[in-house]
Amino acid sequence: MGPIRPPALLLLAVILAGCAEADPVEPPRADGAIGGAIGAGLGRVAAIGTHYPWALTGAGLAAGAAVGITIGDYLDPAPSRMWAAATVAAAEAGQPGQPVAWELRDHRGRVTMVGEGWTDAGGRPCRTLRQQSGDDGAAPLVRDVVACRIADDTWEVVPPPGDG
Repeated sequence: MGPIRPPALLLLAVILAGCAEADPVEPPRADGAIGGAIGAGLGRVAAIGTHYPWALTGAGLAAGAAVGITIGDYLDPAPSRMWAAATVAAAEAGQPGQPVAWELRDHRGRVTMVGEGWTDAGGRPCRTLRQQSGDDGAAPLVRDVVACRIADDTWEVVPPPGDG
């Protein structure tokens, strides 16, 4: 069996990324795969004329994936994901007045179901949720949203009627 070529490495990385367990709250992100592909390409270019082209390509793949994930976390920070998870948990629990709290370093908030759940015109179960968030020392952000369960058993969050 011959050496593994860069296209095969990239294909293997994509296949393994596709096998990862999906998060029901957070949509899939491609930041690591994109960064890895760019890093592998740069590693391959840097390896031209050396005796270790595959090692440098692999190192570029790993470094690029790490940088891609870091950039993705910067663009979609963890507090936003925690707020989204708390919103889904509050919609799932369906308990009016029972807050679902989240906290990460100096970021914190809570999501509370307001009133009773209801069914929209399409027959979907819906809930009005109050999202509250604020950093230490900052004025809190408070907004109401509506979450309705869609066909694949996930929750779609939209502004309440009349907010648009």
